[in-house]
Amino acid sequence: MKSEFRRFFLNLRREMDQSLIKEKSGKIIENLLTSDFYKNSQNIFVYVSKNMEVETHDFIKKAMADGKKIYVPKIIDHKMIAAKLDDISDLEAGAFDIPTSNSLEFIKDPDLTICPGLTFDDEKNRLGYGGGFYDKFLVENETTKIGLMISDFRSIKIPADPWDIKMDFIITEYKIF
Repeated sequence: MKSEFRRFFLNLRREMDQSLIKEKSGKIIENLLTSDFYKNSQNIFVYVSKNMEVETHDFIKKAMADGKKIYVPKIIDHKMIAAKLDDISDLEAGAFDIPTSNSLEFIKDPDLTICPGLTFDDEKNRLGYGGGFYDKFLVENETTKIGLMISDFRSIKIPADPWDIKMDFIITEYKIF
């Protein structure tokens, strides 16, 4: 069931115009930047966007300019950790070709964790890419969990397993819920 969902949303995303993704991402990031949970956080763990995900590069630059400490996903021994990113130009290809930091400085319990997802539903369930990396990370870390979603990709109901971790908030180009 989940694999069918993944295929559907990957195809949907592939068909969306790149400029539309950029435009909607800008509004989503604006909503994130004006939120209290952003303003009150110091350490932020955020995915580095690729393959038509909600764009996070501008967010990373802005958060660094605001004096926030930024951490990005790094896979070591089949486990995802939050690695410090000192400058966006330090990004390099990591496991699964995911942009990551070359830093060996890690953090546990970041104030904010910004998760990628193919889709989210109204109950704040997340459908990821199927590796389980974020669910495992979220179980082991005390953090506010945020999903970024272009509203076109909203699901009515995602089939959730007991080990799936719900988000605390979902941010779209229109609202935070």
